[in-house]
Amino acid sequence: MESSIYKGSESFFDFSCFTCQENDRNTKAEIYCEDCSKFYCSKCVDYHNSFYTKHAILGKKNISQWPDTNVSQLEQCQEHKKEKLTGFCEDHSELICHSCHVHNHQ
Repeated sequence: MESSIYKGSESFFDFSCFTCQENDRNTKAEIYCEDCSKFYCSKCVDYHNSFYTKHAILGKKNISQWPDTNVSQLEQCQEHKKEKLTGFCEDHSELICHSCHVHNHQ
């Protein structure tokens, strides 16, 4: 899926745009900025590049140089390593990601 997927979608990407996530959108990242250590979609990278002209960015052709995930260690789901923790399951008293919620904690 190449287009933006908005809040409520069950689509998952290996790398999601940082700026879109901050605005409750789920969009596939196309660029990684080494200086910011953040991922950006094709629209958001234009804004990034207008402010940070000297930052080193890596496109999909250099994906092998991208980090394994865009989720920090503290925000990372223990079961789904590439997923960010997004909620708390009161029944099980544990932090969960979207995948956990959909598959194990409805």
